[in-house]
Amino acid sequence: MFSKKEIFPLIISILVLALALGLDDGTEVFELSYWLSNLVMVTLMVAVSFLIHQLAHKWIAKRQGFIAEYKLWGIKSFRWMPQSIIRRTNHFFPRKINFLGKRYEIKSFPIGVVISLIITLISNGKLFFLALGEYNLLLKRGSRVGKKYVHVTDYEDAKIALAGPMSHIVLLLIAGFFNSYGTLDNFIFINAALAIFYMIPVHKLDGSKIFMGSTLLYVSSLIFIIAVIVLVYFLSIIPLLIIAGLATAIGAVLFYYFSYVKN
Repeated sequence: MFSKKEIFPLIISILVLALALGLDDGTEVFELSYWLSNLVMVTLMVAVSFLIHQLAHKWIAKRQGFIAEYKLWGIKSFRWMPQSIIRRTNHFFPRKINFLGKRYEIKSFPIGVVISLIITLISNGKLFFLALGEYNLLLKRGSRVGKKYVHVTDYEDAKIALAGPMSHIVLLLIAGFFNSYGTLDNFIFINAALAIFYMIPVHKLDGSKIFMGSTLLYVSSLIFIIAVIVLVYFLSIIPLLIIAGLATAIGAVLFYYFSYVKN
């Protein structure tokens, strides 16, 4: 399951994601009781979806001989900022702070959480950013005995990373199967949004690890994820999977041809 070290980042991520997805309750007139009940429901749905996302990483990582450890997506320096600002600030991490008489170490600046909160509050919940966390792989040496490479390969890391977004697609499909009356529309939307955001190929996020490990795997997976998200509202599971599979196969063949064969 999760270590003590992961509990705080997971709680922060779930709360920020719930705020991003639940701040706007879709009503024209604000009513506190309805807003709170909607936020509680969104928080529960986010918690289930996000925890399964992280457990999927852990499961595939364990099969490869690693331990996946969740942490907030962060950066350790602001070298991209203007030099005039950098000179006036201590822009490097980790850095230590004193809080309530105790000394804490902040290992990185939580850029994902900050971006999410800024976008959510400025847009009043109309827009959101959901890519908040990443994972580190810890080597279990005994489990790598007999492997060609002791450390993780790019392709192995890609498979571990892909487990996260694909877990949302599995949850989305299960919800779609039982969504005869539209009662699970919010759950479907939450998982669709999380799957898409975590496929963004930005440094350290799942999408970047998939892309760097195998561009063909990334393109194929992205086509499949988008196809499922588009079709889940219109088709039953079997036709949906057939069409999404065909779209993925065609897209993968075309990508392979133009990227490798033709060139």
